[in-house]
Amino acid sequence: MIKVIASDMDGTLLNSDIEIAQENVEAIEKARAKGIHFVLCTGRMYDDAMGLINKVNLYAPAICMNGAEIRDEHGKIILQHPIDRNLARNTYNTLTELGMYTEFFTDMGPITTDKARGKEFMIEMHKRIHPDVPAEAIMDKVEERFESKDVHEIPDVERILGNKDLTILKFISFSSDKDILAKAKKKLEKESDLSVTSSFSDNIEITHREAQKGISLQYYVEKLGVTLDETFAIGDNMNDISMLKMAGYSVAMGNAEEEVKDLAKHVTLSNDEHGVASAIYKMLETND
Repeated sequence: MIKVIASDMDGTLLNSDIEIAQENVEAIEKARAKGIHFVLCTGRMYDDAMGLINKVNLYAPAICMNGAEIRDEHGKIILQHPIDRNLARNTYNTLTELGMYTEFFTDMGPITTDKARGKEFMIEMHKRIHPDVPAEAIMDKVEERFESKDVHEIPDVERILGNKDLTILKFISFSSDKDILAKAKKKLEKESDLSVTSSFSDNIEITHREAQKGISLQYYVEKLGVTLDETFAIGDNMNDISMLKMAGYSVAMGNAEEEVKDLAKHVTLSNDEHGVASAIYKMLETND
């Protein structure tokens, strides 16, 4: 019997407009009414994730930054997996040498050394992905992304890396060059204390080796007195693989990467077709 639902956000719970459809909210609440616990499992930072779900009056505990941080339903930190300071420096240097645009995810919020470059990259990326969207609309979307996430700019990277009061929990680094992404991933994966994954085709995400969605989900559900066999996990991309492999009931979105679909036990509709709601209702039919 399923006792916990763990849902990814981008490409899963969120549609292409970065919104949560009411159909998904209603399905989650129906599952909760049957005593099933719901937890977010996202690459986003906590405040960022809460800003999106609270818009539809949805409230939930969250496994954030791919498992680097776990918070309860009141926002209290349950667990963190920070990246060692020297390792963070080496990681940033590797990404910089490859010419990638990188952001630090920290306990003080997201930080960039060059906000203008980040905006320029994001605009070009959106143009490639959404060629039919007007340029002005793309620029507005990128501006909104930096404002809503409250991305801080600190040009001197030593002020970031040298600040012992700053906890570095994750790097997210971008490139439109697939060869560069592959080189970065290969080099960083040689470091045993890091976990390297991605949330879409133009990025890689780097966390502590214990900061993986599957590992943190296991820790979270066991604190609830639940096993992974009693857990439903749903996602769409490579950073969801660890939790989909470990969950007893795993679901890939219709828009998921093929590798994700191949390993999940079930495939649902796309994120623009309320695939989360469809999967939850299907699970509930056999969960009594």
